[in-house]
Amino acid sequence: MKRIPQRAKLPQPEPIVITLDPKQLRGGITLPKVKYQVLATVETEEVFNGMVLPIPKVLIYFLSRNELMVLATILEETNETGDCSLSVKELAIKIKISIPTLSACLYSLRKIGLLLETPDGKRGGGRIRTLNYPAIQHLNDLVENEDPGIYARIRKATRKINILNLTKDDIKGAYDYQVLEPDHDPAEEEEYD
Repeated sequence: MKRIPQRAKLPQPEPIVITLDPKQLRGGITLPKVKYQVLATVETEEVFNGMVLPIPKVLIYFLSRNELMVLATILEETNETGDCSLSVKELAIKIKISIPTLSACLYSLRKIGLLLETPDGKRGGGRIRTLNYPAIQHLNDLVENEDPGIYARIRKATRKINILNLTKDDIKGAYDYQVLEPDHDPAEEEEYD
């Protein structure tokens, strides 16, 4: 067996000195405590590559089909060119509905307060249309964490009141025995004969 040179040897470990107090009989024992945590990692996978149009979720439940199509077309045109200056006829052709139906949708969106229009400065009745984002944000804040069943009832209220004038009390007033509040116990509403 070969001898290990002195410079290759590890130094002797320092002695560990533990002092015990004989007067103190109580002591604690510590053991390692193991905690398990589940860490979720998100990896993105592209499942679709094409034209995408971001629409606020509240509008999908709040608007009718034709109004949603009009609003989506205005949003798409605004994203492409900066503003929507399509005429009523061009809008009707693009979303394939009749001009009277489109005019009714535009009137309804203006009355609710979701659509803003300004004259385009050219001859005729051309308009530049934009969405009223403060009204959309206010509506979203009002109905956050609420039952989707009240959207139609809020819609009826917006015939008389502008969206920006709606309050949380109006939302709470839209609930009844058919559409219950999210934190309400359905057992309380049972009727007995």
